[in-house]
Amino acid sequence: MKNLSNIVGFQVAWWACMLGAANGLPYIGPVVMAVYLIAHYYWISVDRNEVKLIIIFTVFGTFVDSLLILSGSITYMGYYVPGLVIAPLWITAMWSGFTSTVNHSMAWLKDRWVLAFFLGIIFGPLSYMTGLKFGAIQFNTSLLNLLIILAIIWGISIPFIYHVNRRLRVGT
Repeated sequence: MKNLSNIVGFQVAWWACMLGAANGLPYIGPVVMAVYLIAHYYWISVDRNEVKLIIIFTVFGTFVDSLLILSGSITYMGYYVPGLVIAPLWITAMWSGFTSTVNHSMAWLKDRWVLAFFLGIIFGPLSYMTGLKFGAIQFNTSLLNLLIILAIIWGISIPFIYHVNRRLRVGT
């Protein structure tokens, strides 16, 4: 039941982030994600090392998505202020929420490095395509090039999250 709560809570918050940004309400999603994360720590996990993992990948993900902005490859809706080259809060919230699934609804992926890589190269770009479809983000470069870049980023990021998770000994 905890795993189901984990994935459903994350999905609801993820969609709130993306749809909020797409509809001019970029702070709705982060509020929903914050409520989800509070509930996650109250009912699902109180592991301090998991908090560290989430903080690490919240910063990491914000940095990665900020580089995509800086490169001119992607434009996000819902910036803090126009012209600021940092990923918006709703993107940061998505990274936090995603990381909260690693030891729960996605725990089955631990130590499956090749599978984690392949799932990253497939589902990472698909999430950005969803954002594009709903108007939360805009691609400013060739679709093929950007999908390759996103596949590389996510193909590396997901195994890296599990590697850091193992090093932090979350859940052990």
